[in-house]
Amino acid sequence: MRLPAALRRLWPKTLFGQLLLIMVSGTLLIQLMSSSIWFDVRFAQVLEAPVRLIAARSAPLIAQADCHAGTLTLPNHYRLRCAEAPPDAQPDNRRGRHRIELLLQQALAYELGRDAQARLLKVQLTDELGQPIVWRSLFGLRTAQAHIQFAVPLADGHWLTIDGEELQGWSGESAWALISDYLLRVYALRIVAVLLVCLVAVRLCLRPLRRLADAARGLGSNLEQAPLPLDGPEEVRQAAQAFNAMQQRLIAMVNDKAYFLAAVSHDLRTPLTRMRLRLERLAESEHKERLRQNIVQMDGMIGQVLDYLRAGEQQNLQQVDLDRLVARQCAELATADEPLPVHGQAGTVEVDALLMQRCLQNLLVNALRYANQVSVTLETAISGVFIHIDDRGPGIAAAQLDSITEPFVRGEGSRNQASGGYGLGLSIAQRIAASHGGELLLKNREGGGLRVSVLLPKGQAN
Repeated sequence: MRLPAALRRLWPKTLFGQLLLIMVSGTLLIQLMSSSIWFDVRFAQVLEAPVRLIAARSAPLIAQADCHAGTLTLPNHYRLRCAEAPPDAQPDNRRGRHRIELLLQQALAYELGRDAQARLLKVQLTDELGQPIVWRSLFGLRTAQAHIQFAVPLADGHWLTIDGEELQGWSGESAWALISDYLLRVYALRIVAVLLVCLVAVRLCLRPLRRLADAARGLGSNLEQAPLPLDGPEEVRQAAQAFNAMQQRLIAMVNDKAYFLAAVSHDLRTPLTRMRLRLERLAESEHKERLRQNIVQMDGMIGQVLDYLRAGEQQNLQQVDLDRLVARQCAELATADEPLPVHGQAGTVEVDALLMQRCLQNLLVNALRYANQVSVTLETAISGVFIHIDDRGPGIAAAQLDSITEPFVRGEGSRNQASGGYGLGLSIAQRIAASHGGELLLKNREGGGLRVSVLLPKGQAN
């Protein structure tokens, strides 16, 4: 079911928040629904003390009642009336009324020593002005009185109707103290309990999910890592089993790719070598030179494709002095016109030295080929270790920044496509950075030129 846009913005993003919202909302809804049952029970409990008190004070009146005699001395707030027929009761089908009638009959039987066969005519909670009040009286917000009217048969055949009022049996505490206590115990403590239950449940549920996420992240840097243990609930075991099967399929695919690379290296370069040998036997001519250039171009293309396929593989991770590696690479490629200065320090990182060297070489050669004033800056930041390669050249069109690192894509509008290359240099550098858990970032510089940054995760730096 799709939620409205307003509710989607309020919907928690985490599993703990979603589970907590569902359980707290459900608990409050159930509590409100059950309040009707609680109200009926509490209504009868509030009237218990007044009913017993009215029964105790009415018992002597019933025992001495004589409809032909004079009037009796009545307690305050009591009225008597004799009738020849039983009076009609007010229609009231509440369950609490039936419980009060039973309580009244039991209390009168206890006081009189016999069954009085009392009929409850009316029961009501009223305030000091005689107005009926219901839920407010249960919390003591208003001074409540119990107004009870009942009738009992006399020996002479008349019916005696007794109408009495007594104060509600309740605590003398302030109304707000009672409300605060009720809300604290019934709602606040219950919500805290639900919060703790959610916390325990989410931790138990998230533990296997977190383990699965860690294994998935580690799979990118170590395909041969230990498989996930098949324990926990059935759903977790099934997910771990599926993950382990996926890992085995990935290992098989990588092995197949290795066999494919070996086959390509042998099956394609062997005919090229034979072509070179046969070409050398031919007399020098324009056609021979063209064939020689075609062979060199094919050999270079095959080499770059193989380098691209190998770039995503980490084979020998070790602690490498990144400052020395960058300085050595810049020294090898520096010329009198392009000294390739290096600024800043990055320390040691855990990388594959050969792959990282190939990454830097591709980026530096690319910068030297298309631009000038090339410099390298090493930077340590919170997010990781940066290797910035800056140049002053044509840069890359903004529309191509997102796609320039895809295989065989070249910056046709901003780079000189006649100067060589197959559109794999940046792709290889990106795959090498990604295989180390990093990324390749490209940004045009103010004043012209390009900044290419290699980001290595902080966790790999020492």
